[in-house]
Formats: sequence, C-alpha cells, structure tokens
Amino acid sequence: MLVPNPGLEPHLIPFETQYRPQMGGGSSRAYYLPTSPEYHLKKALAWGVPRIFEIAKSFRNGERSARHEPEFFMLEWYRHPGSYLEIADDFSRLLVRLGALWAPTEPWGQREDLTVTEALRRHAGLDLVAALSGGSSLTEQARALGFASVNADDDFETAFHKVLIEAVEPKLGFQGPCFLWDYPASMCALARVKPSMPLFCERFEVYWRGIELANAFGELTDPVEQRRRCEEDQAKRRELYGCTPPLDEEFLRALGQLTHPAGGIAVGLDRLVQVLLGAPTLQDVVAFPHATSL
Repeated sequence: MLVPNPGLEPHLIPFETQYRPQMGGGSSRAYYLPTSPEYHLKKALAWGVPRIFEIAKSFRNGERSARHEPEFFMLEWYRHPGSYLEIADDFSRLLVRLGALWAPTEPWGQREDLTVTEALRRHAGLDLVAALSGGSSLTEQARALGFASVNADDDFETAFHKVLIEAVEPKLGFQGPCFLWDYPASMCALARVKPSMPLFCERFEVYWRGIELANAFGELTDPVEQRRRCEEDQAKRRELYGCTPPLDEEFLRALGQLTHPAGGIAVGLDRLVQVLLGAPTLQDVVAFPHATSL
C-alpha cells in the first residue's frame, strides 16, 4: 500500500506520508497510498504473468460525494498479450454473471456500444471530429448550443468534461450497460493511441444508469512515450499544486519488457456492488464510510 509513485494523473490528489528511519537504517523519503494498483500490476506483467487481477484498496484525497469515497475497493485485471476488445468482453461476462445472481430482472446482457464521438453528437449536438481536426472548437460549439457552465476561456478538456458530465453521462446505460469507446487522444493517460485513428485512443468507460463503473485501456507499452506523458503530467501537477511525485523508473523499465499488446481495466468495486443491489449511494454499501463524517 506504500508506493513511491501513486499515479500522476493531474486531477487525482494522493495521500502522502513520510518514512522516517528510526528503527534500522535507510533514509527519509515520501511514500504515497496508491490511487490505483495499475503501476505495480504492470510490473507483474513484465515478470511474465500473462493474466493478472487484484482487488485492492485505492485512495484519492479530496473525493467526497454520493458516488465517491476517499478510500475504496478497486478491481483491476490485465491481459498480456491482450486487447481492450477482449477486456470489454471479460467485463460484459462478469456483469451478466453477477447480475444473474443479484439483480436477475435487469438487462445486464443488453450491452450498448457507443463511441464518444457518437455520444456527444447524439446527446449534446457537438461535432468532436471537427473540434479535434482544427475546425470550430469544442468550447465555441458548446457555448453556441447554450451550455452555460462552459466559459469562453475553457480549454478543450475542461469544456469536454463539463458537457460529458452535464449532457452525456446522465443518459448512458438505461437500456443495458453502455460501453463508451475511443476517447480523444489527449485523454489517453496510460492508453495507446489508435493506430488507425490517431485523433483517438484505445480507451473505453462503462456506464450503468448514469454511473461510471469502469475505465479500460489498450495499454501503452512504449516506455519512451510513457515517460514523455509522465513528464507532462508532472509539469501540470507542479503548475496546479506546486509539487509532484517523482517518476517511477521501475514502472517505466517494466513497460519496456512488455513485448505484446496488452489490455487492462479498473472497476470501482464498491460502485459495482451499489448498482447490483440498487443502493441509492455508495455509502449505503460501505460498512464504515468516510464521506458521512468528513
């Protein structure tokens, strides 16, 4: 649970602690609670484990709502070799099997596959390809369509997330699980860019009645490209917070040992239990929730 790098995504704030060598050597250093087990599971893939999963506690500072807890269970699994298409099929089968046990009258087997481009066009009237290709910006489009929360100085990602949260996510997953595919390449995080469509990356998220359950990637296995992205995230973190965790050099070396395409997924396990039981909030399925006492 103590890691040298918890993940560098700029919007995630980790819990930090200090190791102090009071009982037997070493030197003082910062450790973090992981925001997900992703880094160390990919290190295990590099050892030669072809398929791996873990159910682990993950920690994200500052997150508190009916769908968020600062401490929660994450289920992650990876295939190497593998693809995000196989991972999607894995999760579909898991939903059907668990749904048959806990909520058999719900349409768990009626999966909908929808690209982000199609979802923005259908539910918000936005042309994502035009925005990514240098046409009218997403911010301009959203303001012209009356999205009051989108400000004139919002950058692409800010406008994208505002529209997604307001107009798209609340409409997903009401006929069955909705798999939302192929996010803009600028939002690839640890996913690889689609070889046939470089404006997009191999990433999907899964929604059930407006609730995000999972985030999955066709994994980036190029250590040079991953280092570049990590350094960009570090720069953004310094800009936002004035500090950043160091690079995890062991993780970057591990990526260089992955010789095949890989796929992986992160599932919010507490949220999955919440929707299977039909509970109104995440706190209803957590024995000792933090959010109610913060």
